[in-house]
Amino acid sequence: MIRLGKLYIAVGSVILGILCVDSYGIIIKFLGDFYSTVQLTVFRNTFAVLPLLALLYFTKSFSGTLSDLNARFLIICFIRGICFTLMHICYFLANTNMNFATASTLTFSAPFFIAIFSIFLLNEKVGIYRWSAIIVGFIGVVLITKPGSDIFTYYSLLPLLVAIFWSIAMIVLKFIPDSVSTAKIQFYSLLFSILGSIFLYIFTSDHQIIANYKDLSLMIVTGILGGIAAILFIYAYRQVEASKLTSFEYIAIPSSFIMGWFFFKEAPLDQLFPGVIAIVLAGMIIIWRDSNREGKQ
Repeated sequence: MIRLGKLYIAVGSVILGILCVDSYGIIIKFLGDFYSTVQLTVFRNTFAVLPLLALLYFTKSFSGTLSDLNARFLIICFIRGICFTLMHICYFLANTNMNFATASTLTFSAPFFIAIFSIFLLNEKVGIYRWSAIIVGFIGVVLITKPGSDIFTYYSLLPLLVAIFWSIAMIVLKFIPDSVSTAKIQFYSLLFSILGSIFLYIFTSDHQIIANYKDLSLMIVTGILGGIAAILFIYAYRQVEASKLTSFEYIAIPSSFIMGWFFFKEAPLDQLFPGVIAIVLAGMIIIWRDSNREGKQ
């Protein structure tokens, strides 16, 4: 049995993490009309290291991140880092060119992408419940993106790429031993993510000179908020089983809708429903199945 206090703290951490992600998403949407996506990604990734360094310092675990390195571990972190860089670019492009709530909602297709990838990468057996969730989730995505309609654009596919890159980053964690600390994994994944975004910055164009200190400050804040969110999620999922927390991540859907309405006067109800219900239902099927499986072990 999990102590209620620990559960409440973990749930609170997830909710605060979601608010951090939504908050830097709002900032990106404001800045996206003036600066390149790669430029914003560089700041998001680079300054995300500040909260992580603070955590390593206060927990006195920095030295542990530099020991016992091997090629397999670094390759996995490299894959995660590149996935995070591409994920942020896709999310920022979608965020700038779509309704805030619509872009956020479509990223919640990640659970059934994870189920699909687990078949091919982890050789996991997928039963009727997971296949049902995949099909229901796919229907939800189709209902929201509405391929062939006037509201469909190629930007509608970007949140799905966000979900795919996130899923890959999560799946490859299975190839890292449990004895490796989360902070160490996050440190090297973030390092490769920073290097990847800088590489793209060097070989792309259309970057703008930062206009003023306000914009510079906001860019730095996106990184700090992103870094704090990562730490909060890591803390929460190390305290409590994932099946007990994943459902709370769907708070991000009404949260993004409220923020999109408050800051941008967006209310894409006609586009989101009933597709959002199908996506949430698909996620809940997977969560329920995983919870039952854990209970029987």
